[in-house]
Amino acid sequence: MKVRNEKLISVIMPTYKRAEMLPEAIDSVLKQTYENFEIIIVDDCSPDDTEKVIKEKYKDEQRVKYYRNEKNSGAGISRKNGYLKSNGKFLIFMDDDDYLTDIDFYKKAMDIFANTKELSFVSANTYIKYENTGEIETNPLNVKGIVNNKEYLKGFQTTYMKPNSTFTTIFNYEYIKDIENVEMLNDSSIYMRALITNPAYIMEDFVGVYRVHDKNMTFNLKLSFLIENLQEKQNIYEIIKAENILTEPEKWFYEQIMLTADYYVRYSKPCESDFKTLIDWCNDNCGQIGQKVTTELTEHWNK
Repeated sequence: MKVRNEKLISVIMPTYKRAEMLPEAIDSVLKQTYENFEIIIVDDCSPDDTEKVIKEKYKDEQRVKYYRNEKNSGAGISRKNGYLKSNGKFLIFMDDDDYLTDIDFYKKAMDIFANTKELSFVSANTYIKYENTGEIETNPLNVKGIVNNKEYLKGFQTTYMKPNSTFTTIFNYEYIKDIENVEMLNDSSIYMRALITNPAYIMEDFVGVYRVHDKNMTFNLKLSFLIENLQEKQNIYEIIKAENILTEPEKWFYEQIMLTADYYVRYSKPCESDFKTLIDWCNDNCGQIGQKVTTELTEHWNK
């Protein structure tokens, strides 16, 4: 296993076809007063000027490292590829369309890690900017301070809000359960695998801007990406059961599968064949829970 730098933050930034937004994300990291970081750009075979922009604009910035996937593989695989290239004990997974506004965020978070041992992650709030209107919304998380990991995991996205993304969260890689073996990394799975192991800390500060626009991946989910997410939730469910982490693992699994699948049905509006594939996956992989999920999804589909 790689020996990681104890104080280095690795900012892993997958990108695809956003040459116009990417520099704002990178520049917001370069402005941080905590300077011991590396930015790992993983270009998922962008057809635009992404490579040219990065290599010209940041040619003298050694902390910015550019890599290009061999083939277009999606954001989850790009994050995993970035993780494999990273060198820091502390990890940030940052999307290419978001940016930081608090230049002291990294310093504040690292101070919390230093003063509170064995935290799985430190996270903060984000502003939400609607690009079409310019409206900015503040919707603070309904959890703050030191958070019991099992309690947060139990109510993840049901009782307790999930941070809008992962760019305002610094993870201690040691406490992301089995991260080395996860094939594709997305924000929910990273948070849940961290919450399996250790407590977290939620800052009240608003430290960055999460952009909402018509090209957000969350509004344009591909079926293959959705199935990979469901499979990852099933993997986490098996860990929770095997290690007796939650008292009602089946209830938790049902809620998590419904959150992902119902969101896909409502917002991505899949065609009939994709919807059938989703239903088949649930029936084939989730037992009685899958039957309950498919019944409810079919009701939503028929409305």
